[in-house]
Amino acid sequence: MSGLRHLRALCLAGLAAGARVDTVDARCAIYPKGSDKAAAVLACSFSQRQGYVRIQRSDGVEHELRPVGSDPGRYVDAQGRAVRRESGLGKAGQIYRLADQSVYVYWDRAEVPGTVQPALLLPPPPAPQRPLRRSLSLQGVRFQLSSANDASINELKIVPAGLSRDNRPIVRRVDGQVGGAEVADLDADGSPELYVYVISAGSGSYGSLVAYAANQRRSLSEIMLPPLADTPGADKGYMGHDQFAVVENRLARRFALYRDGDTQAAPSGGVRQLQYKLQRDEAGWRLVVDRVVEY
Repeated sequence: MSGLRHLRALCLAGLAAGARVDTVDARCAIYPKGSDKAAAVLACSFSQRQGYVRIQRSDGVEHELRPVGSDPGRYVDAQGRAVRRESGLGKAGQIYRLADQSVYVYWDRAEVPGTVQPALLLPPPPAPQRPLRRSLSLQGVRFQLSSANDASINELKIVPAGLSRDNRPIVRRVDGQVGGAEVADLDADGSPELYVYVISAGSGSYGSLVAYAANQRRSLSEIMLPPLADTPGADKGYMGHDQFAVVENRLARRFALYRDGDTQAAPSGGVRQLQYKLQRDEAGWRLVVDRVVEY
């Protein structure tokens, strides 16, 4: 039996028995929730040790899954969200249904039929709600968001609740319209953060971030996102079309890359993704790049 086939056999046996197994090189197809078309097909690695599953993707995203209860197909991810393993690929691989996407893990690294390269599949930023009214909560803290979202410059209002010291509203002028928002606890300190994604007007759809951290659930402090130019090479080929999302315990920012001569509608340089970890120092809360991936 070849080395790769031996690893696959070990992996399949481990899935059944929950034993410690070696890491297997695989290929992952990523399907956004509710979509029947893959948004990316990536090289990845898969391992399972004592029931714990780890999927490491070549775009820098890692999925750490912890088994729950006696059902071998039930897990939770690093954020505590439910994950379900399915066997719809038969001997070809496994399917993991996460909260916001499905990850199809194929033991064979050959191209998966019926998919295209991820650079061609960047979806447009979500259409902003007009007017915006959203309520998000985590760990006993709630954020009420509102914005007219009807002009190129808008006013964003954030009303917190559940903080022990200061629940005063925050009002910010933003360059664009609010396209989305999430709450998370990236540094796992028991206090949530709010991440608001803003899309500028115009064909570039440049993205920006408004973010706040709850200081021990007492009051809010702003989280700073460094300019792309602060990371060497990160802004090369950049022409907007940013996408932000919380992925496990990181904030991810990705965008299409443009070569000379490309039009706004037809980038041909692939995709760059930056992963940020949340850090607090003497200057306050800030997001720090800990990985840059291109594919």
